[in-house]
Amino acid sequence: MAVRKDDLFRFYDPGKARGPGDGSESGRDVTAEVLAGAEAGRGPMSVSRLVARIKGALAEAFPQRIAVVGEISNFKRHSSGHLYFRLKDADATIDGVMFRSAAGRLKFSPADGLEVVAEGRVDLYETRGQLQFYVEAMTPKGEGALELAFRQLREKLAKEGLFDPAAKKPIPTFPRAIGVVTSPTGAAVRDIRRTLARRWPITDVYLLPTLVQGEGAAGQIAEAVRLLDANAERLGIETLIVGRGGGSLEDLWAFNEEAVARAIFAAKTPVISAVGHEVDTTISDLVADVRAATPTAAAELAVPDQTAVAERLAVTVLRLNRLVRQRLESARMSLAAACRSVVFRDPAAAMRTHIQHVDELSHRLRAGARETLAGASRRLERPANRLAALHPARLREQAAAKTERLAVRLAWTLGGRSKRVGDALHALVRRMTAADPAHAVKLARQRVQAAARELEALSYRSVLRRGFSVTRSSAGEIVRSREAVAAGDVVETELPDGRFRSRAENGAAAPVLTPRRARKATPADGPTLFD
Repeated sequence: MAVRKDDLFRFYDPGKARGPGDGSESGRDVTAEVLAGAEAGRGPMSVSRLVARIKGALAEAFPQRIAVVGEISNFKRHSSGHLYFRLKDADATIDGVMFRSAAGRLKFSPADGLEVVAEGRVDLYETRGQLQFYVEAMTPKGEGALELAFRQLREKLAKEGLFDPAAKKPIPTFPRAIGVVTSPTGAAVRDIRRTLARRWPITDVYLLPTLVQGEGAAGQIAEAVRLLDANAERLGIETLIVGRGGGSLEDLWAFNEEAVARAIFAAKTPVISAVGHEVDTTISDLVADVRAATPTAAAELAVPDQTAVAERLAVTVLRLNRLVRQRLESARMSLAAACRSVVFRDPAAAMRTHIQHVDELSHRLRAGARETLAGASRRLERPANRLAALHPARLREQAAAKTERLAVRLAWTLGGRSKRVGDALHALVRRMTAADPAHAVKLARQRVQAAARELEALSYRSVLRRGFSVTRSSAGEIVRSREAVAAGDVVETELPDGRFRSRAENGAAAPVLTPRRARKATPADGPTLFD
């Protein structure tokens, strides 16, 4: 139910609810009766009874239907279809609920921040003891519900791209068949039939009748569009016309429903929307591939005008005939000129000329071929020589000779370098050997041994080995003359193989001891080579 701004307070005057009054719309104040009952001593009440009495008092105090202006907040749509929200103004807030049966009649979508006029009754929710406003009808304040619903749906579908020009399909110029979705009894179907029959009668027309206003009309229109689109290929339908005649916004509302818009957008067959008059714009007009101002205009857009087509065809035939005549005349003139030419008078003349020309070309070709071959042979001689020089066998011989020369040079180079390295190595060994302490000791030992051999050669023992002996006195001195020994002196005689003692008599030495068995002298037995 739409409420005009002038009728905003017709159903309920807020001033009458602030106190008792005589008007039937404001009810009566039962507070005194409630208090009187409590003072009468009837005892304490249960919570259920208290809530029930408050609920009854509210029912008596308020009329069954009032209108409230407020802003929606905390809006929630339950899965059951019920709407829960709050109505508020600058000073107060009241919880509101709208059951599914009433919510299904709304033409717009409630939302937070939307200021509305809500009609319903005030009652108490007994389970919570909570005061609630049960809304039975709701209209937006400042604009009608249908205008708001139209704007909301248009914004929603625009965001989804249903109005995108890139998604529009072109209308066929010469459709085999046209599907029409409209009322079978309205003026729209008569205008469409009359226009199609007048402009292009060879096109088949399929009408799928539907409701175009009222409850259930949107569903029928959407279903009809889907059916015709699904059978378009089988029936040869290439264009759909969806529309109706003029009317109020409420009359045209079925074409503003979301179901109709989505069915038109999903159709693979191009759709022409023709709803109302030229000033009327619906959601179906925005989503369709082409919008027509009226049903008659839709029929004109769907098919060409046979008169205009016939005129264009006649003009085309005339132009074609003129072009054919011009082509024939031009061909006739070309043929006459050809008949007058030399070819037709002496056909063999051209042949003779061509034969002679071919002979000349053949001679020139052979001469040119020989010259070309000679030039090519001369040009190829030097590359051939270079190529022969680069023959693998030749390159192998050159490489072998070069390798042999390099091997000789390498042998000489390596021999000289080896000798120099060997000499350097020997010198280094000598230096290292000379610097080695063991080598120094060995050299010293050799020098000592040489000195010992030299001393041995100069020693008196070498003389003894030649048959001589050495006599010493008891004092150990060598007896060099007879006078050095007196009678009775004990002397010691050293022979090469040992020593013995004797006593001198009359100046002559006589042995006083049995000569000891000769034994090899040791350092402990007597003097050494250095004595």
